Amino acid sequence: MSKDNQDKIIEQKFWDLQSTKSKYLTFDQKVYSAFRINEYALMIERANYHYPINPGSKILDIGCGAGVSTIVLSKLGYSALGIDISPGLIDQAKRLAASENSNSEFIVGDASSTDFSDRTFDVCFMVGLLHHFPNYNPVLHEIQRILKDSGILIAVEPNLLNWSYMKSFKLVQQKNGVSPNEYPLSPNKVSIDMKKYFVDIKIYPFREWDVPFLRQISFGWFELPFKYIILFYRKLIPWAKGKGTFFIICCHKLKKSSHKQRIIM
Repeated sequence: MSKDNQDKIIEQKFWDLQSTKSKYLTFDQKVYSAFRINEYALMIERANYHYPINPGSKILDIGCGAGVSTIVLSKLGYSALGIDISPGLIDQAKRLAASENSNSEFIVGDASSTDFSDRTFDVCFMVGLLHHFPNYNPVLHEIQRILKDSGILIAVEPNLLNWSYMKSFKLVQQKNGVSPNEYPLSPNKVSIDMKKYFVDIKIYPFREWDVPFLRQISFGWFELPFKYIILFYRKLIPWAKGKGTFFIICCHKLKKSSHKQRIIM
């Protein structure tokens, strides 16, 4: 066990197994991907609204999986490097990049302890990574170290405050469909923890109209009206942090001279 309390052996074995499966048809090939291509692009689009990312920026895609997100970043005009703990997924990512004529690069590595020099990257992008660490503070510390001054962090995580997601997560967990290291996160706690390392923290709900709980069960003809009831209730919620099954959190690297910190929803 490392100081982040993640069981590295279990995590690597779990994701190596995922590299032999398929979740979505992506780039006309069966590869593991947590999100669809257009969703990765949408994450960057939402982050760009407040944190413009210059063309050609050097982006580290942490927990890149089979490389779909990294290739999307490359196609959007960024210099993208993907890193993942699973050799199986990294091998798959390299093959996918070659088939797509993408200049994306990929390496095997641990998010909480990388070999990169200080202030290497303009942006760190990670989708569904932090919730795999019982203690993700070492990951945040490492990201702060390798980001350039005023560098940008974009993270997407499953929402502990979303009822539908949590019901779905528990059902999938019972089927051993998630890693034993997974712990859905509260945007409240993540934003507080990030204040140690980052400033100008902004949180956006993501997949606001998704009801994953219904995908795990079968309600027959009642499923559609039940979904609309849930979505109608969610639309009435004045507190936006519980609306998305995932949330996007964006922020800037904290400089030593910075004293003002803001969390914006």
